[in-house]
Amino acid sequence: MNYLSRKDAWLNSDKVSESEKEWIRKSDDNTLREMFSTNLAFGTGGMRALLGPGSARLNLLTVRRATIGVGKFLLSKYGPDACKKRGFAISFDNRHMSKEFRDICCKVLTEMGFDVYTFLNPHPTPELSYTVRHFHCVGGVMITASHNPKEYNGYKFYDEKGCQGVYEIVDQLISVITSLPDELTVDYEKVDKAFQGKVTYLDKDSSYDIAFVNRELKTSLYKDVFQGPRLTKIVFSPECGADCIVGPMTLRGAGYEVVTVPGQDFFDPDFKGTKNPNPETDGAYEGAYQTIEKLNAEGRKFNLILVTDPDADRCGLAFLNSKGQIERLTGNQTGALLIDFVLRTKKERNELDSSGVVCNTFVTGNQGAMVAKLYGVKVRTTATGFKYIGTMADLLQKNGETYLFGYEESYGYLLVDFVRDKDSLQSILAIADMTEYYLRQGKTLDVAYQELSERTGLFFNDQVSVYFYGADSQKKMGEEIEKLRENPPSEIAGEKVKVLYDYGKRFVTDFEKKTKMPLVDHDIDYNDCLKFVFPDDSFMAIRPSGTEPKVKFYVEVRGKKDEEARAIMMARVDAVKKIMGL
Repeated sequence: MNYLSRKDAWLNSDKVSESEKEWIRKSDDNTLREMFSTNLAFGTGGMRALLGPGSARLNLLTVRRATIGVGKFLLSKYGPDACKKRGFAISFDNRHMSKEFRDICCKVLTEMGFDVYTFLNPHPTPELSYTVRHFHCVGGVMITASHNPKEYNGYKFYDEKGCQGVYEIVDQLISVITSLPDELTVDYEKVDKAFQGKVTYLDKDSSYDIAFVNRELKTSLYKDVFQGPRLTKIVFSPECGADCIVGPMTLRGAGYEVVTVPGQDFFDPDFKGTKNPNPETDGAYEGAYQTIEKLNAEGRKFNLILVTDPDADRCGLAFLNSKGQIERLTGNQTGALLIDFVLRTKKERNELDSSGVVCNTFVTGNQGAMVAKLYGVKVRTTATGFKYIGTMADLLQKNGETYLFGYEESYGYLLVDFVRDKDSLQSILAIADMTEYYLRQGKTLDVAYQELSERTGLFFNDQVSVYFYGADSQKKMGEEIEKLRENPPSEIAGEKVKVLYDYGKRFVTDFEKKTKMPLVDHDIDYNDCLKFVFPDDSFMAIRPSGTEPKVKFYVEVRGKKDEEARAIMMARVDAVKKIMGL
């Protein structure tokens, strides 16, 4: 069926609202192609797309179809009795249509026989993971587009461990969803009314959130150790997202004075109060900078900024450095500092478990792993995506090993694995405690990081994204990655490549030995990514996004100061882009 036939089918369907039909009628041909040329795919990262009518967009009909697939998959895996008894968890962020998507998910699943645990208001991704584990649910869904613009929303599936599903689970789920009829004709068998599930709203009062926050507070290594007033005073921004309530509650519960950023401290689907809700970008901090400057002009002495993204799984920071200037740390730098802080504390208390493990992903910088090795702690490296770290935490527990810390470069951290996804609440607590720990020694975080780098050597990490546009954007992206895979360079920007790891085709090319061997790495699952490693073990990793038509270049440069390192990074990126014809 071509895009015009799909368009006509939508216009003729009684399942499509009149407002959606009017939207379709007013769309130009290019927009119609984008809306109807393909089906919205349920990928390894779930679904994320523009809101609006169409088979390729996120709307009630495409969400309904995905949820029917989720229900069928779980019923076949666990059986109706377990799905009813154990239930299913749903949370969502502040975006347009999130509540409507929650409602259609609840309707489909309860009519299929699932009990459902959900919320009336937006709640963080880590609370969804906690809920799945707390009630021993068969699965869960988080309705979110993370840090994407307001025009987007998304749908992430969680397995019974409270992790986003990894390949062996998601592949089965995708197979079920793909086999379903299209969004206009798909239907499902409803169980007898007497056996239909019920919906429990966990935030009808504050007791569930309080219990969750109290569990988060137990992850603090210093809440009951620091005596007297805190030196750390925090400006906090939830970026109009899901941390609006529980974020400040958590920090204040640990004894910190907190001021929230005006215009960013309430649920707003339009993100009017923030330039960009992504903590990786400068725009996310502008309101916080203005707030801290105003407070300090009044003599209030605030010194730490914490910013979480709309679904509240990631956290970024800025702080007043040793020169009294505002400075930011990257996700890799923050992760390395946190590992040192956690392991040092545990070692000083004789609590550093010899079977302890730090987890990262293969695009995360190497400085954190270097820190772990300084403490004699094992490092396990997984594929990209925190679902693999969550799954690794489960594996470690089963093997009698101790999960100590997990992180990835995109501002995601997890200290204690009662949650099995990155957790902004644990993160803001740990960063506040770490800042306080060093301030009580007379050090700001820039000094602490400089001292850490003297022990590990200099590391510079950054990333560049290249977007693909148009109805065939995913196809174009795949073709360019395949072109690079089939003709990999042995030299990039004048520097020899030592090894290429192809995590998609599962082979290793050693350019020095001129060999190409099968890649055997049980910790790193299939991942459509190429990683070029240079003689000093720095790297460039190239990975297509699982939810958007873009390719990310992750680059590490060692032993160089920032300005020189950035020039080397851009030369490497430009060289590979040229090879790919970008």
